[in-house]
This record gives sequence, C-alpha cells and structure tokens, in this order.
Amino acid sequence: MSARVHVDGSAQAVLSLERVRAAVERELETELDFCAQILARAQRLGAPKFRSLLANSVTVSQPAPLERDVGPTAAYAEAQELGVKPGGKGLPRWANPASADIVAWLRATPFRGQGAGRAAAAPQRELRDRYEGLAWHIRRKGVRATPFVARSLDEQRPLIERRLQAAVERAMQQVGSTA
Repeated sequence: MSARVHVDGSAQAVLSLERVRAAVERELETELDFCAQILARAQRLGAPKFRSLLANSVTVSQPAPLERDVGPTAAYAEAQELGVKPGGKGLPRWANPASADIVAWLRATPFRGQGAGRAAAAPQRELRDRYEGLAWHIRRKGVRATPFVARSLDEQRPLIERRLQAAVERAMQQVGSTA
C-alpha cells in the first residue's frame, strides 16, 4: 500500500509518503488494540449474565494487521443475538454432542417439582424430558433476541471513531515534526 507521485524530486515524495504510511499504521495498530478492548468490555457488560458463560466468551482476535474481531465465541451466541423464529428446527437431538451446553444448563437450573416422584428414581430420564420440553417450546414459540453485540457497537462507535481519527492526526504531527 504505497502511493507514488511522479514529480521533480519524486524519490523524496515516495520516501515521505512511505514514512507517513508507516507512522499512521503504527498509531492505528496501538489505537485499534485499545478500542477493541473497550468494545469487548462493553459486550461483556451487555451480555446476558446467566452463569456468565456468554459474557466470558467475548474475545478479541487479530485476523489481519489493521483489523480486529471482537465478539462472543459461545456456541449459542448467534441464537442469543438474533433470536430463533418459531417453526425452526429448534435444538439438536438429545444424543447429539452439540446439545451438551444446553444439558449442562438444564442440570444447573432447578425447576419446581425437580427430584420428586418418578424423577427421583430416574434423574437422567427427567433431564431428557426437560430437554425435550425445552426443544418443543423453542420450536413452537421461538427465542426472543437479546442483541448485545450490535447495541454495544452502536454505543461505542462515536468513541472509537474519535480515537482512530486522533491517532491519524497524532501520526501526521509526528511525521510533520520530524520532516
């Protein structure tokens, strides 16, 4: 990514533009790291907090030099963010390994009448019945969306834009003061 200007003294112009590019990239890298952490913190604060699994799954990654990916990595994050419409396929089958997170949630979530009557004799069967009931409910009623990722980005966008603009201006001042 270099701009070339062909004028008298073009070698100096090319060197100057390369120096500007390097300074801007250096400042933007530093500022992007900081802004990504701000956005990750906002997503953690806005995420639903049951057992903190979704909030704790928010990570920052760097797929390219001037790019940051911030978002949750939990398997159910997309369903939480976008919701699930009624009539969809619902949950995976009980025996599917993809259902492990939901089964763990059901184990940790007590409900009225748990462990009474026949349920006390067959806890695994009770857990499966609860799972099938939840799957039925999701197929019939859907899941309401809780858009915490989009909301946090909308809230932090002005701050991020100001900080990135200030980083570019700082880089330009540094190059201008050394020229």
